[in-house]
Amino acid sequence: METYTCNGCGDEFETKPNYLARNTVCPDCFEFPDVHYDETPDPDYSIYLVSSTSAGMHGAFHGAYYRVAAKSERDARFFARAYAILEDTVNHNSLADIEFDGEQVVPDHSGGATEIRAMELPIAERHDGYAVTKLETRNGDDYEDQLDYGPTTMDKLPDPDMTYQDVLIHTTEEQIDHKREGNVPDNHECYWTVNGTPQQTRVLQRIWFEVDGRIVAAGEIRGVETGRIWFSPLWDVDLKPPEEPPNQGFMYVEPIDTDQRTPNRGRA
Repeated sequence: METYTCNGCGDEFETKPNYLARNTVCPDCFEFPDVHYDETPDPDYSIYLVSSTSAGMHGAFHGAYYRVAAKSERDARFFARAYAILEDTVNHNSLADIEFDGEQVVPDHSGGATEIRAMELPIAERHDGYAVTKLETRNGDDYEDQLDYGPTTMDKLPDPDMTYQDVLIHTTEEQIDHKREGNVPDNHECYWTVNGTPQQTRVLQRIWFEVDGRIVAAGEIRGVETGRIWFSPLWDVDLKPPEEPPNQGFMYVEPIDTDQRTPNRGRA
């Protein structure tokens, strides 16, 4: 490791030759760049599809896939690895330890090999204002079948007979007030943290929020990913829930009448 002086806090820090060293920023001051996508993509940033695959024993593997806005392929690989480390609440690895030998992570402590590959996408592929967007995760729990038949994507294809549903969430006014129209900057979207990847809803469905036995706010779903539901800024409604919402998490409900909208109560 080499020692550098952070241009953020001014403290000295040690890191392997990576993004932190190239930009003289310590792990504590590191932030993913805010790309600020609006109408015109930033010409300094390219969009990459990045895969991080770890092979373990008996053919088991873990794969994670990201869309990354970065100025270079090596930055894209670093951002994907950094995202995985910051998301990991168990191992508490340091960003300063990130190092690559080509596409392979060095050192690798998984008992196998971890490779991070980046492919630049066509210029028509736009980012969403975030440096890293996690797309999907795939685990090797079914590795025996995969060894026999190869990877399958059938479980990732939409069910043509599925009737997609709205989402109903129990919450408080304090948890959603900053997500209402007028409190959200222009061209920004909101998200709600969930467990897993929602499978029975999709873009253009509605997300509804219940407080004290009444649905008080609604938004239009803009996307789902592992751990999050993205939606438009909320507008005010006043509806009776079709079912009693859960105290935690969310539930799927049949689409609710979307014509009912109330004024935004004068919120800034």
